[in-house]
Amino acid sequence: MGGEKPTGIVVLAVLYVIEGLFGLGYGAMLVSGGMMGFAGMGLAGSLLAGIGAIVLIIGLIDFAVAYGLWNLRPWARTVAIIFAIIGLLGFPIGTIISIIILWYLFKPEIKEAFGVQ
Repeated sequence: MGGEKPTGIVVLAVLYVIEGLFGLGYGAMLVSGGMMGFAGMGLAGSLLAGIGAIVLIIGLIDFAVAYGLWNLRPWARTVAIIFAIIGLLGFPIGTIISIIILWYLFKPEIKEAFGVQ
């Protein structure tokens, strides 16, 4: 590929950054709402805070994947494939987007850019 970063990978990396920002923001809102009892007392608040913590962690993983895709790290391609497979469950829009991402990440020239055989 001549050392150039594929445009689709740049787009995916930027989308992962955006997704990470939303994950951090939404996760923080859920954690703070759960901690302050906004959604209810006791178990409901704890559950909300726990879900928020999971969303925060996924947001951080999104940033890591964006970094890895930007730098053409093979592990990032693998994680993006795993996330796209999970995204297949988001019928219908998530399914369509995930199919496009999977198709793109399995293209021979994209595999080559990541150094994958």
